[in-house]
Amino acid sequence: MGKISYLEYSVRDFEYAKGNLSIGFYDPCGRFCQQSIEKRLKYYIEMHGTTDDLIILITHNLGKLYDRVCIISKTDQDLAIRGALSKLTDYYFDTNYPKDLNIELTQEMAQEAIEITETINNWIDELLGAADRP
Repeated sequence: MGKISYLEYSVRDFEYAKGNLSIGFYDPCGRFCQQSIEKRLKYYIEMHGTTDDLIILITHNLGKLYDRVCIISKTDQDLAIRGALSKLTDYYFDTNYPKDLNIELTQEMAQEAIEITETINNWIDELLGAADRP
Protein backbone atom coordinates (compact mmCIF):
# COMPACT_ATOMS: atom_id res chain seq x y z
CA MET A 1 0.00 0.00 0.00
CA GLY A 2 1.45 3.34 -1.04
CA LYS A 3 1.46 6.60 0.84
CA ILE A 4 -1.49 8.85 0.07
CA SER A 5 -0.60 12.51 -0.30
CA TYR A 6 -2.38 15.46 1.25
CA LEU A 7 -3.53 16.35 -2.27
CA GLU A 8 -5.15 12.97 -2.85
CA TYR A 9 -6.92 13.20 0.52
CA SER A 10 -8.05 16.71 -0.39
CA VAL A 11 -9.63 15.49 -3.62
CA ARG A 12 -11.37 12.65 -1.79
CA ASP A 13 -12.65 14.94 0.97
CA PHE A 14 -14.17 17.31 -1.58
CA GLU A 15 -15.95 14.42 -3.29
CA TYR A 16 -17.27 13.29 0.12
CA ALA A 17 -18.49 16.86 0.77
CA LYS A 18 -20.39 16.99 -2.52
CA GLY A 19 -21.85 13.56 -1.87
CA ASN A 20 -23.05 14.55 1.59
CA LEU A 21 -24.64 17.70 0.19
CA SER A 22 -26.48 15.69 -2.45
CA ILE A 23 -28.09 13.42 0.17
CA GLY A 24 -28.89 16.18 2.64
CA PHE A 25 -26.15 15.60 5.22
CA TYR A 26 -25.08 19.20 5.64
CA ASP A 27 -22.87 19.06 8.74
CA PRO A 28 -20.50 16.46 7.24
CA CYS A 29 -20.47 18.48 4.02
CA GLY A 30 -19.06 21.47 5.92
CA ARG A 31 -16.49 19.35 7.74
CA PHE A 32 -15.29 17.68 4.55
CA CYS A 33 -15.01 21.07 2.83
CA GLN A 34 -12.82 22.36 5.63
CA GLN A 35 -10.72 19.20 5.48
CA SER A 36 -10.32 19.41 1.71
CA ILE A 37 -8.92 22.93 1.89
CA GLU A 38 -6.79 22.15 4.94
CA LYS A 39 -5.12 19.23 3.21
CA ARG A 40 -4.59 21.11 -0.04
CA LEU A 41 -2.96 24.02 1.82
CA LYS A 42 -0.78 21.52 3.71
CA TYR A 43 0.19 19.90 0.43
CA TYR A 44 1.35 23.26 -0.93
CA ILE A 45 3.35 23.94 2.23
CA GLU A 46 4.86 20.46 2.15
CA MET A 47 5.87 20.87 -1.51
CA HIS A 48 7.16 24.46 -1.38
CA GLY A 49 7.98 25.27 2.24
CA THR A 50 11.09 24.55 4.25
CA THR A 51 11.66 22.09 7.07
CA ASP A 52 10.79 24.95 9.44
CA ASP A 53 7.27 24.87 8.00
CA LEU A 54 6.61 21.28 9.00
CA ILE A 55 5.40 22.32 12.48
CA ILE A 56 2.44 24.18 10.97
CA LEU A 57 1.18 20.95 9.41
CA ILE A 58 -0.34 19.97 12.79
CA THR A 59 -2.87 22.83 12.83
CA HIS A 60 -6.47 22.69 11.63
CA ASN A 61 -6.65 26.49 11.40
CA LEU A 62 -7.20 27.38 7.76
CA GLY A 63 -6.26 31.03 8.36
CA LYS A 64 -2.81 30.10 9.65
CA LEU A 65 -2.24 27.71 6.77
CA TYR A 66 -3.45 30.31 4.26
CA ASP A 67 -1.14 32.93 5.78
CA ARG A 68 1.82 30.58 5.37
CA VAL A 69 0.93 29.71 1.77
CA CYS A 70 0.68 33.41 0.94
CA ILE A 71 4.12 34.02 2.43
CA ILE A 72 5.71 31.06 0.65
CA SER A 73 4.08 31.90 -2.69
CA LYS A 74 4.61 35.66 -2.30
CA THR A 75 0.88 36.18 -2.85
CA ASP A 76 -1.06 39.08 -1.36
CA GLN A 77 -3.70 38.01 1.13
CA ASP A 78 -7.32 38.47 0.17
CA LEU A 79 -9.52 39.44 3.12
CA ALA A 80 -12.58 37.85 1.50
CA ILE A 81 -10.76 34.53 1.23
CA ARG A 82 -9.51 34.92 4.81
CA GLY A 83 -13.11 35.45 5.96
CA ALA A 84 -14.37 32.45 4.00
CA LEU A 85 -11.66 30.28 5.53
CA SER A 86 -12.63 31.47 8.99
CA LYS A 87 -16.22 30.47 8.27
CA LEU A 88 -15.18 26.96 7.22
CA THR A 89 -12.97 26.60 10.29
CA ASP A 90 -16.03 27.47 12.39
CA TYR A 91 -18.13 24.93 10.48
CA TYR A 92 -15.51 22.26 11.20
CA PHE A 93 -15.31 22.88 14.93
CA ASP A 94 -18.90 23.94 15.58
CA THR A 95 -20.43 20.86 13.94
CA ASN A 96 -17.78 18.37 15.03
CA TYR A 97 -17.45 18.89 18.77
CA PRO A 98 -20.21 19.24 21.37
CA LYS A 99 -20.34 22.61 23.11
CA ASP A 100 -22.80 25.32 24.06
CA LEU A 101 -22.79 27.04 20.67
CA ASN A 102 -23.18 24.05 18.38
CA ILE A 103 -24.62 24.89 15.00
CA GLU A 104 -26.28 22.75 12.37
CA LEU A 105 -25.56 23.64 8.79
CA THR A 106 -28.43 24.41 6.48
CA GLN A 107 -28.54 23.42 2.84
CA GLU A 108 -27.58 26.99 1.91
CA MET A 109 -24.59 26.97 4.29
CA ALA A 110 -23.42 23.62 2.93
CA GLN A 111 -23.80 24.84 -0.67
CA GLU A 112 -21.78 27.94 0.18
CA ALA A 113 -19.10 25.71 1.74
CA ILE A 114 -18.89 23.75 -1.53
CA GLU A 115 -18.52 26.96 -3.55
CA ILE A 116 -15.84 28.34 -1.20
CA THR A 117 -13.95 25.06 -1.34
CA GLU A 118 -14.06 24.86 -5.12
CA THR A 119 -12.78 28.43 -5.45
CA ILE A 120 -9.97 28.07 -2.93
CA ASN A 121 -8.89 24.63 -4.12
CA ASN A 122 -8.70 26.00 -7.68
CA TRP A 123 -6.56 28.91 -6.42
CA ILE A 124 -4.19 26.48 -4.69
CA ASP A 125 -4.06 24.32 -7.82
CA GLU A 126 -3.07 27.37 -9.85
CA LEU A 127 -0.26 28.06 -7.37
CA LEU A 128 0.83 24.44 -7.57
CA GLY A 129 0.96 24.28 -11.36
CA ALA A 130 0.93 21.08 -13.36
CA ALA A 131 4.33 19.90 -12.12
CA ASP A 132 3.12 19.49 -8.53
CA ARG A 133 -0.03 17.54 -9.28
CA PRO A 134 -0.07 13.75 -9.56
